[in-house]
Amino acid sequence: MTGMLIALALFACRQKPGQGVETLIPHVTVVHPEIAPLADTIIATGLITTIDQSDLSFKTGGTVEQVYIKEGDFVRKGQLLARLNTAEYKSQIDQLDYKISQYMRDIKRLQVLVKDTIATMEQLQNTETALAASRAQKDALAYNLDQTSIYAPADGVILKKQINKGEYKPSGALAFTLGSNGNDGNRHWMFKVSLSDKDRLRLKLNERTILTLDALPEHPLEGVVYRMSTIPDAVTLTYECYIRFEPKQVPIVYGLTGKLLLPAMNEQSYTLLPLEAVTQVNEGTGIIYTVSAQSLARRSEVKLLSIKQNKAVLYTVLSPAERVIIAGNDGLEDGQKVQIENAR
Repeated sequence: MTGMLIALALFACRQKPGQGVETLIPHVTVVHPEIAPLADTIIATGLITTIDQSDLSFKTGGTVEQVYIKEGDFVRKGQLLARLNTAEYKSQIDQLDYKISQYMRDIKRLQVLVKDTIATMEQLQNTETALAASRAQKDALAYNLDQTSIYAPADGVILKKQINKGEYKPSGALAFTLGSNGNDGNRHWMFKVSLSDKDRLRLKLNERTILTLDALPEHPLEGVVYRMSTIPDAVTLTYECYIRFEPKQVPIVYGLTGKLLLPAMNEQSYTLLPLEAVTQVNEGTGIIYTVSAQSLARRSEVKLLSIKQNKAVLYTVLSPAERVIIAGNDGLEDGQKVQIENAR
């Protein structure tokens, strides 16, 4: 009986901390942080479109005499697109020509009569004023006559046609929407994407890209960054970027959708850790455990940038010499002694 009591007392002593009883030391696996720039790929959806769009209309109203193009046609700068019936304007100009000729004859006759005091100077001046008014009216009609035709203001493609032969178009009514991408005499194709602020900063002018169209995935196209907006869209808060490309033999049309692929290297270096090294992730932060020179586990909070495949990318900078626990960190406490079983 006495021996049993002594054994129980010894067992109880081993359960009390601080009495020299051996404590179980966790075995852990550690890695060294990887410090490197991020090799990434920008992927954005977009569509084939134009940089500039112009709504074209007649300044004056009238009946459409002729339409020379249709939707989807590529046009050159200065090309005639449509014209109104001009018979009414030409008739009015002819009438004014008759008036102007009459006033000119009257003026010559009145100049003689004024010298002979048969006509008054007021009559002559009134006729000269009528002649000037008729000439001004003719100039206005001639200008309006020129506006009865619509010419392409730039090279481009007809995106929309809202005009047909024989119908009446009031002044200012939309006739065509012209999409254009430049005036250097070449037919350009543009692919527009909307990028986040982070991707916008990583993109550079004249940088080469790869485009894949949803309708033609087997025909990737090479493109070049042509234009990037510096002000975000007020609604989406994204930046519009235009990629210039040549279709070569690929049969494409405006409006096709696709994806922009751009392998990019971020110049800034970040700390990369295996995902299992970071625990208790919450709103961009997480917990890691490192091993000190005295083999003690040290708990630290880190800020996360993103997750790339099986890596956690940290804003928090760590030394490449740090030993970060990736296995055996369950239930660890700050300052607890550990034993490194494996290092990667």
